[in-house]
Amino acid sequence: MITELMQLGLTDEEARVYLACVEIGGGPVSIVAKRAKVHRVSCYHTLENLEKKGFLSQFNKNGVRAFAPEPPETFLKKAEEQVNLAKGLLPQLHLMVSSLAFKPKMRSYEGREGVERVFQESLSASGEILGYTNLKSVVEFFPDFFKKYTRDRFEKKIKVRYLSPTTVPSVHVLDPFLPKGYDQNLIEIFLVNKDQFLFENEILIFNNTVGIVSLNPDELLGVIIESSTFAHTMKAVFDLAWLGATAFVAK
Repeated sequence: MITELMQLGLTDEEARVYLACVEIGGGPVSIVAKRAKVHRVSCYHTLENLEKKGFLSQFNKNGVRAFAPEPPETFLKKAEEQVNLAKGLLPQLHLMVSSLAFKPKMRSYEGREGVERVFQESLSASGEILGYTNLKSVVEFFPDFFKKYTRDRFEKKIKVRYLSPTTVPSVHVLDPFLPKGYDQNLIEIFLVNKDQFLFENEILIFNNTVGIVSLNPDELLGVIIESSTFAHTMKAVFDLAWLGATAFVAK
């Protein structure tokens, strides 16, 4: 029972002194200290602490100061007070957590695994993925991973819109990576002039996140920026570029 009382907030000595009071029905310091097997001076301070916490009450017995235990329900009352206090703090704590959550966060990863990490995280997208990419470079860089990534994306039914520089091989470069009978509504690609728009990095925009990767073997790097304002701005810029690309094709 000592252990349980300690879990309720009492110290080891407080638990032993309180139990001693319960066992003898209360009494003077000397008798409680003897029963609890603690030093008398120490016991006196412990009894006062228990009284302040509301677990004991003080009375006089033949002119001698004595202590008696309060009803055991006091522990339940104290626990309920703690619960109510915690409930009262929750709204304020949630506000603090929310304010921290909106602070931009940036993570960087190196090497091939770092690049793959950015692509993998984009599969958490709750909406579409927008991407400035170089499809030829991507499929040549990690064909096995990209094939699995593409399959997983289709299974999750995540739509993607890509802007990519056009080359002769890039027209059908994705064909071997597309699952059989895939939903064509889940992928849109605009090929732009490679001489004007030769993207050497991959930029993926999803949720409140922007992922940037370098596919250059000499500087393999993946960066993830979590910022709602930055992501919204990048999405607006992408949509502007997308409209420009569609307008160019329409002419």
